Amino acid sequence: MGEFALIEWIRKHQKRRRDVVLGIGDDCAVINVSSDKLCLITTDMLVDGTHFDLKKCAIRDVGRKAIACSISDIAAMGCQPTVAVISICFPEHTTKKFVRELYAGIWHISDKYAIEIVGGDIISGRGPFCINVTMLGKDNELKPILRSGARVGDKILVTGKLGGSILGKHLSFEPRLKEALVLNKNFTIHAMIDISDGLSADLNHILEESGVGAVLDEDQIPISPAAVKLSKKTGYTPLYHALSDGEDYELLMTLSKVQAKRILSSDLLNDVKVSCIGEIVKSNGIWMKSSGGNIRPIKPHGYEHL
Repeated sequence: MGEFALIEWIRKHQKRRRDVVLGIGDDCAVINVSSDKLCLITTDMLVDGTHFDLKKCAIRDVGRKAIACSISDIAAMGCQPTVAVISICFPEHTTKKFVRELYAGIWHISDKYAIEIVGGDIISGRGPFCINVTMLGKDNELKPILRSGARVGDKILVTGKLGGSILGKHLSFEPRLKEALVLNKNFTIHAMIDISDGLSADLNHILEESGVGAVLDEDQIPISPAAVKLSKKTGYTPLYHALSDGEDYELLMTLSKVQAKRILSSDLLNDVKVSCIGEIVKSNGIWMKSSGGNIRPIKPHGYEHL
């Protein structure tokens, strides 16, 4: 059973409380805590050897990434992160320097985004280093943007450039929180997600939750220089990496043609590149349109943990 199949199985067997506005199936769960206030909850676990390699990177960067991943989840809902709890499994014989460097990375980014670490759990074991962050956020009178709102005729927009994150961006990315809040406050976004598993895989999450399909314009996919560089090592095309590589943590959204045009002509997102890469259609699946106008189906591909 793959990761997404397992999640869907759990989702189908999970009972729902009345105060749960949104449960399994999106970037965050949404809980109704009062008549006019919503609480968002997300959690991310990072394990040495899977999400990073401590033989090749600094533990300070790992601490930063652990917090940044959860910030990105709440940004994908267009809302504001507030507090976090952190659970850590340290390998036996972990040094004080290791711990201090880890928390230097954690506090550096949590302070930057005004997030307070309010608790957690610490253990030691024989396994690899593991860190889990659970983060809470609030709506601030903004309606959370779900994956399930894409409509036929919507344009598909994405921030930044994609692919090749393994060459460094997977540790140093900046969560698109400021941009997400600007988008939610000033435009009508129908559906949004952060790109953690890969463009095609995460777009497919939106399509499945919304019951629609998509046609992508091959020439409009924003390919990063890192994807081009990585392609020379792997033999895959830069486009393949832009479609399939995980951990770009850019925002992928759908919205009406009118709203898309407003965003593309706006200066509210400052220097962040925004690209229109396709359109939502009625037929299921993802389709790729070449520069010559030929349309072919493509299979969603990205990172899966199981």
